[in-house]
Amino acid sequence: MEKHPILEFIERLPFFQEFSDEEKSKLVKTKGIFEKYKSGDIIISEGDTGAALFVVLTGSICIVKSAHASVKDGHISLQEPEKITIAELKAGSIFGEVSLISARPRNTSALADSAQVVVMKISKEVIESFNLSIQKKFQTQLIQVLVQRLDDMNTKYINLKAATSKEQK
Repeated sequence: MEKHPILEFIERLPFFQEFSDEEKSKLVKTKGIFEKYKSGDIIISEGDTGAALFVVLTGSICIVKSAHASVKDGHISLQEPEKITIAELKAGSIFGEVSLISARPRNTSALADSAQVVVMKISKEVIESFNLSIQKKFQTQLIQVLVQRLDDMNTKYINLKAATSKEQK
């Protein structure tokens, strides 16, 4: 029997390594979790609420953050906020996990950055539809993703601080 191509793909992703073949198969067969986008399409918008994480299956995603112009208290700005690209994600990347865990508004936007993008959208409801064993695996993997992101941010901060210190000397 031939394996589902998406199943073959997610078997190679670190996020799903702790899941059994049966659990991965069950996830892939879940209705309505696959979404397609074309270049420039907004997948998630900064400020929106959403309890779902996304796994990039094909294409690339651009994660952007709005940088608002500094404005004095009591004043408004007519200037459009600048969009700063903070990450470019490829197949296998995961995003949106913070809002899934915290139920906070999205702190970035995600835009499709290639001709065709396919993502797996895993909502809180999808996770809760599985048995407790699978839910626990999702929680464990989400913690791993967050720890890795924190480590990466710390490294970037240290490198930026070191570069700034050298420039001031």
